[in-house]
Amino acid sequence: MRRSLPVRGRWRIPAVILLWLTLIVFVWVMTGAVAAGWLMHADHYGAEFRVYGILMLCAAGLMTVSALLSLLRFDLPAVILDAAAYLPMLVIMLLAVGTAERAGWSGQTAESFGRTAAAVWRNGLIWNGIPFVLILLHSFTRYFSYDNRLQRAAKNEESTVSASLVDD
Repeated sequence: MRRSLPVRGRWRIPAVILLWLTLIVFVWVMTGAVAAGWLMHADHYGAEFRVYGILMLCAAGLMTVSALLSLLRFDLPAVILDAAAYLPMLVIMLLAVGTAERAGWSGQTAESFGRTAAAVWRNGLIWNGIPFVLILLHSFTRYFSYDNRLQRAAKNEESTVSASLVDD
């Protein structure tokens, strides 16, 4: 039996293409660059940065798995995993900014050209919100579609009838 019914609409194919493009560019290229920078500079800012880089790459992997689950029509697990990937990305960025500023990256040196750690990493990671929202929209629009709600209602009615037959 299929997990869910197809949702009518020609917008779904371009939305999936946009989702995967933003996932590749924003999550893997930009987040990967930030995480690689953290891994390369772990010797300057401490071992915490190595952990932050690894955790950020793991969160990017979880977001990719979430997009794959959404594509395979596992809508609720995709939404849960999407939130479980994106929200830690924000927390990790805040922790990394605090660690860098405590270690001396104040943005006042010639090497940083007046940019703070918060500005540099925010610009690299802020775009992760786009694939996050696209996964949510893709999954929720299918999960709450009229056809799928009817299918779930019929399945619930069927299970209620079979449970009452077993009780009798």
